[in-house]
Amino acid sequence: MKEQKIKEQFQKWEQSLQAPPLELDHERRFLTRLQKKKLKSRQKRLLQWAAVALLCIGLSSVLQYIPKQNSSEVLQFQKAEFYLMQHIEEQITSFEKEQTPENQEILIRSKQQLLEIQNNYHQIYKKWGENPDQTQLIQALISNLNTQINLLNDINITLQNLKNRNHEEYQI
Repeated sequence: MKEQKIKEQFQKWEQSLQAPPLELDHERRFLTRLQKKKLKSRQKRLLQWAAVALLCIGLSSVLQYIPKQNSSEVLQFQKAEFYLMQHIEEQITSFEKEQTPENQEILIRSKQQLLEIQNNYHQIYKKWGENPDQTQLIQALISNLNTQINLLNDINITLQNLKNRNHEEYQI
């Protein structure tokens, strides 16, 4: 019995709280509000994707400036290059100290040949700087340095022979 009284009370209360009548264009207003929310969520998603795209572009451009670690082959080449270049400079300096009128012509021709080989070396080195992953260029650079050393050894032998000939002439 108590339950029935409570139900009746709720029904009376419900009837006393009459909802205000809906306006005639309430459906249209609801749909426009719904469309605005969809548009805002699309814009929000679009902005999120744009932010992700900008972040990716920024990271990729920053990664270009991070120095790559040199491979062991490149490090070995750099050590060999330093040693060979130092050896070449020492040889050239020693030849210039021993320059005499007799061997001056030989040194002039030899320096011209050496300059041509060194120019070739710089061209190959420039190509290697543009494409450091090409191991053939490293081999070409080492071969060029060896050619320079061989030329310097030939110059040394020629100068020694000339010196020995001059020394023999003085003794006779």
